[in-house]
Amino acid sequence: MKKILLLPLLLSGCLFAIDSDMDGVDDAQDQCMNTPFSDLVNASGCTIRSLQSSDHYDIIVGSGYSQINYASQEKADTLTQTLQADYFNGNIWVQFAGSYFKSSSPSFTQSGLGDTLIALYYKSSFENGFTIQTGIGVLLPTYNSGYHNEAVDYQGSINLQYDLSDDTNLFAGYSYTLVNDTNVPNTLQYQNTHSFYAGAGYAFNDTTRLSASYAQAQSMYVGTSTIKTASVSLFYQLNTHWFTMLDYRYGLSDSASDHDGSVRLGYYF
Repeated sequence: MKKILLLPLLLSGCLFAIDSDMDGVDDAQDQCMNTPFSDLVNASGCTIRSLQSSDHYDIIVGSGYSQINYASQEKADTLTQTLQADYFNGNIWVQFAGSYFKSSSPSFTQSGLGDTLIALYYKSSFENGFTIQTGIGVLLPTYNSGYHNEAVDYQGSINLQYDLSDDTNLFAGYSYTLVNDTNVPNTLQYQNTHSFYAGAGYAFNDTTRLSASYAQAQSMYVGTSTIKTASVSLFYQLNTHWFTMLDYRYGLSDSASDHDGSVRLGYYF
């Protein structure tokens, strides 16, 4: 009689076994709880291989307004539409960025493509919250001014970030551009340029981040003063895939637009 009673008890124990993370290993024997559903696990419930792809992409479209045409360095109401596409694989990031602009002033109207950037970045992260990102890029001459600036330019950059806490960070960056355009006698003289920025960011929660920064960029035209701006940027995660970014810049030099703003919408997958 005891053996007959023991069988239903064993069966009921099997039927009510709990597997919280649904990896096929009961919680009582699971040594690695909460493994992703897509992971392959061993008999102890620990990941031996992830089936999730390390490849990720995003596409970002945007629209902006400034009171200067930065390509020609002339005062003008300028509307710009931007397109950016990024590919991420682990620590490697590939970027494509292009734009279309229209500038209007009492003396001229100009429209067309801006230069197109193709860049490769590599990110190194350290346990102390410090991150270094280095990059190289090519600026394709899709902007046509008619002033001999139809050459391919090359760019190198380094970006630094330090996490003070889970929600606060400091950041800075530097870039140098080799300008290969041909000088226009008695009109324009080109030069290699460099730029710098530094700022701080704060995350209110998992979806909302605010940052403020100072930036200065040397013009590619000899004799033009350095472009200096102060900016505020807001990032908001709409859901798992969609996000938006709002940017406002205030000009701190005569060569900068007094006011400059943009809004961008992105999709991550």
